[in-house]
Amino acid sequence: MTVMALLCLPGLGRVKAPIWDETYYIASTARFHEGRTQFASHPPLGIMLIAAGDMASGLNKGADWQAIGANRAVPAEAMPTTFDYRGPRLAPALFGVIAAGLFCLLMTQLTGSARAGAVLSLLFVADTALLVQVRSAQLDSFQIAFVLAALLAALAAWRGGKPVHFALFGLFIACAALVRANGLVTGALGLVLLWPAFQRREWALLLRQAGAGAAGGLAALALTFTAFYAFSPLPPDPATPVGQDNARFLSPAHAAALRDGGRNLGAALQGLGDYRRYMANDLAITPAADANGSHPAEWLLARGTILYRADRRPGHDVLIGLVPNLAAWLVSLLGVLTSLLPSRLRGDSVRAMLLAAWIANMAVLQYLDGMRVLYLYHYFIPLLLGHAMAAREWQRHGLPLLPAGVVAVLVAGAGAAALGYAT
Repeated sequence: MTVMALLCLPGLGRVKAPIWDETYYIASTARFHEGRTQFASHPPLGIMLIAAGDMASGLNKGADWQAIGANRAVPAEAMPTTFDYRGPRLAPALFGVIAAGLFCLLMTQLTGSARAGAVLSLLFVADTALLVQVRSAQLDSFQIAFVLAALLAALAAWRGGKPVHFALFGLFIACAALVRANGLVTGALGLVLLWPAFQRREWALLLRQAGAGAAGGLAALALTFTAFYAFSPLPPDPATPVGQDNARFLSPAHAAALRDGGRNLGAALQGLGDYRRYMANDLAITPAADANGSHPAEWLLARGTILYRADRRPGHDVLIGLVPNLAAWLVSLLGVLTSLLPSRLRGDSVRAMLLAAWIANMAVLQYLDGMRVLYLYHYFIPLLLGHAMAAREWQRHGLPLLPAGVVAVLVAGAGAAALGYAT
């Protein structure tokens, strides 16, 4: 975590313009500052955390939030020159540091070796694709941290079977899904975790475990939308284009509650439905392809890199892009390929569980690929699952090529660092 902090936190404000989807999330942060109800392409937890980080930093207290949040996305040209980009990037960077610690814990749990966990952490901290995402105001660091926490809870639930572990698993899976809906797919692990109690016909235990998992998920949902409503007591701003667009999705009960200055339970439930309808509409109008899009099969070999920004002016040359650490991504692929061997799966139920989660995530991504444009960072959850399977390969067979692998990961990370750090 210390290494990740040294990589993540310095120079957060170096790029003084929105990076990729920051155009959306800085605009949504502005509307949270105003207290305006809003809808987004994704559930609200991640965008609230970005806004909370900016509020806690206090770096942009005097910003003209109405102007910044007037449209769904704010272009670089419309941003105030005095805006401090460290504010909205703070929370993602901190979650990136937390995720590094969780990744190390997961590798240690899967290998049974603290030394192996430390070495395998290079797969995370030296991956420039992860670094550029967690150093910008985007959603990935939150979802990655929640998925890693869910995997740790799943391991504890598989080994101990205690309801509290199921509750934590449900909580973290729901949090991952409340950042991006695709996080829910990894929740299919819950069916695997319930299998031992089902197989032994221990119905009371099965009900306790399933109930605990559901309670954890519902708690995450209730807490997230309670915070969302507290963050957003005002109706959408009718004087702005985004406010007018959001108002189209307000149900009568929800709109009336906002006008009256409060929400009852019925209006809150109507608000949940309004948010779902907005997301469904957004998915329907998202284009099926664009110049930066890529496909799931390409991601296995780290294809689909994206140049996020290219600022070239006299005396000023900054490039920043999404470029994976090829060596690290190949290790993830190795973990998947070895897990397909029956000899590897035999007697290793944890690896089988991880492989099932990887297949489920990739199947959903392949399905979505026919409906909307996808990007390389949509692969992050399967990437982490591949790393987890590679750790099981270490635990069972060791890695005789370890020194060469460490050197390859470090060299590949150094080679892509310039684009990851906008240098």
